[in-house]
Amino acid sequence: MEVFERKASDNKYLHRDFHISMNMLMEYICEKFGPASLTDYLKDFSREFHKRRKAELMKDRLDVLHEYFQRIYKEEEWEIKITITENELNLTQAACPGISYIREKGFDPIDQYIETYTTVYGELCEGTPYEYIMTDFCKETGACTQVFRRRVG
Repeated sequence: MEVFERKASDNKYLHRDFHISMNMLMEYICEKFGPASLTDYLKDFSREFHKRRKAELMKDRLDVLHEYFQRIYKEEEWEIKITITENELNLTQAACPGISYIREKGFDPIDQYIETYTTVYGELCEGTPYEYIMTDFCKETGACTQVFRRRVG
């Protein structure tokens, strides 16, 4: 008999099923407690999940978000156009990896799915030198352009 030893770190990282479970959670929260409760939940989530990134944004380090998005989309194996200047980070995607996977598995994204962008990243930027703007969003595909821009004034 041959014995193999494997660790979780030996496996390729994929969290696509997270999108389905997050979609189900958001649907549950909206049905049981209302959309305002979903917004509250996503703000709490953002404050905890992005705590270190927010601290770096407070230090005027937009490059931290650039690195974060490069890593996340590489792990997702998803194409995205990312550009950064001294004052602005732009993300453009032809489709959302989460929405695409949810649909691929035969589910529909919740109507409030856009909140996984607007509420989460809006909260991330709250109180920092940057603001978050979603300039367009396709509900069917999640195609969108997102901007993290230095606040004026």
